[in-house]
Amino acid sequence: MIAKLYFILIAFNFSAITDASSISSEFLNSELKKNYSFVERSLNQSDLKIETSSGKIFFDKAGITVNVLTPFEENYRVENGNLEIHDLFLDQKQIVAINDVDNFFLNILIDGIDDSAEEYSINQIDGTTIQIISINRSHLITFSFVDNKLNLIRYKDSLGVEHGIELTPL
Repeated sequence: MIAKLYFILIAFNFSAITDASSISSEFLNSELKKNYSFVERSLNQSDLKIETSSGKIFFDKAGITVNVLTPFEENYRVENGNLEIHDLFLDQKQIVAINDVDNFFLNILIDGIDDSAEEYSINQIDGTTIQIISINRSHLITFSFVDNKLNLIRYKDSLGVEHGIELTPL
């Protein structure tokens, strides 16, 4: 009886270890290229106010489109090294070179992650979480999975605002 219980525990632990290693950088990169609806919540530590936005993210061979639906309609398009920002309410467009933006989160979203990158390290916390930490430790992005699907992205921007992006596959 004890031997049987011991075997079951070992088998369970082995399956947990196997599941933990299944969320690889290759798997994360494939999840980052799927289409999602999102709810983004941000917390600014200075005024302790939570702001919420929602929308959809679409990936295609040429680039990425983010349509923010609430609270203000905005479209973002990343393509050919440029970021186009379109404020639909004001009907204004702006184009910025991605290199000028120099945003760690945006770079990871566009380029994916590379196990051999020198700019950051990849830490697997458990079978459901991967963290990307910049070499100078100033940037941290956490990717959380539920049932082997990317579910939540957390990061802090350069202004110290904490962001949580809940994703639902389309």
